[in-house]
Amino acid sequence: MGIPKSLAIAVSGSVLVGCASLAAGAVTAGAAAKAGPGDGCCGPHGDRSRDLTRNRHRQRVIARIRNGNVNKSRSDVRQRRHRAPESVAPASGATGSSAPPAPDPLPTSPAPPGDPTAAAMRAYLRGLAENGFTGSVQVVRRGQVLARFAAGEADEKNHIPLRPDTVFRLASVTKQFTAMLILKLRDQGLLRLDDPVCPYLIPTFIKACPKAWRTITVRETVTHTSGIPDIQNLPGFYAELSQPTTIQELIQRFINLPLDFPPGTSWKYTNSGFILAGAIIETVTHKPYGAVLHDEITGPLKLPHTGFSPGDPPPGYAKGYFTLGSPAPPINGSQAYSATGIFSNTDDLVRWDRSFGAYLVAPPATVREAFTPQAPCPPGGCLNLPSYAYAFGWLLDRLDGPSFSPTNPPRPTSRFSPTNPPRPTSRLVYHPGLLQGYAASNMYLPDDDIEVVVLSNVQDTDTNGIARHLAEMALES
Repeated sequence: MGIPKSLAIAVSGSVLVGCASLAAGAVTAGAAAKAGPGDGCCGPHGDRSRDLTRNRHRQRVIARIRNGNVNKSRSDVRQRRHRAPESVAPASGATGSSAPPAPDPLPTSPAPPGDPTAAAMRAYLRGLAENGFTGSVQVVRRGQVLARFAAGEADEKNHIPLRPDTVFRLASVTKQFTAMLILKLRDQGLLRLDDPVCPYLIPTFIKACPKAWRTITVRETVTHTSGIPDIQNLPGFYAELSQPTTIQELIQRFINLPLDFPPGTSWKYTNSGFILAGAIIETVTHKPYGAVLHDEITGPLKLPHTGFSPGDPPPGYAKGYFTLGSPAPPINGSQAYSATGIFSNTDDLVRWDRSFGAYLVAPPATVREAFTPQAPCPPGGCLNLPSYAYAFGWLLDRLDGPSFSPTNPPRPTSRFSPTNPPRPTSRLVYHPGLLQGYAASNMYLPDDDIEVVVLSNVQDTDTNGIARHLAEMALES
């Protein structure tokens, strides 16, 4: 299919005329306010006092959970029961400090002029654009940007072109973030992975624990091993996707359904578990999901275009389409919540991936755990995609590298013959996203420091196939 006349292409971050700028935004309702002169304590023992207070708070939270009571008061319960998930828009701007900024721990630079891999990727992506590809793409290898590309329109009605930094809904790529929040809160002593979920949910989110849920653990909510049916497969899910809701209402849709299998005995994809994980995050932190996301991940890692909103992403985000010329109804963020509700762009997702290799997102042991298999995939792969296991929000696979050659010798333990040279494989962790008007793929090769992000606002785009091909190209050179 040829390119529509309105199709616009941006390469290497160039800004197209007429493109609406993306507002990074500021922290809105639900985010913690900046401390004023009278907030907190001062003096040489201020940090120690805050640490003691924080530790006592953690102990109280854990004690309440063990006793089946996780709330401060009945009025707090009533207030939380009737509100929708609150929004946190990404924070940006200077800190006001006169000290020089610290060097970026995750710097990137353009690929050298004439780099053959970068040239091959440009040619491949331009070919896709000529055939109607709409989306943003970025590939980084060991800090060098091999491709930063956009084609198509963010808003067909107003002819606003996509840019490399346009914000998209991530759909199920959200699960990487929610699972890491669970691991980080575990590291802080606020929960345990093998705790049952019900004490974290009663009474704020559910009134009583269903008998079938009594053995479901926190771990099983973020590894698709709970057995809870997927809310996305229920009748009426898409009809309600544009309407505001509450966490309690979401959970009520599947709380009384029979389980697909006994908890922990099998693997089946379900957004329902990740909704429960979001509720657990709110319980132990006493903060909205979006605020926790900002405080624990997007703020510290400097991901200014990544966040969660119960409504729409910030102005300038890519509108969703089923196919070119066929707009999809808008998604209300409160419906997507902690399973599919995060928005971001390719710049932030590359940085997110690289923060694992630099151990900025979490300590080394937690990063290794995030990529550790939690359940084997079905014979056809998890989600019918190439994969052998599911970890904490990541599909696990191996990707072929270049064939051995005199300039690329095998390891000493490799067995091969000149007529049958083996191909080494690289670890690949990734997650796809697909939801009403959007398709996404975030691929990371941790041992090779290769990041591939493909985001599209056209649902029928093969973002996983494109990302996998680009990852193979990055490995080949």
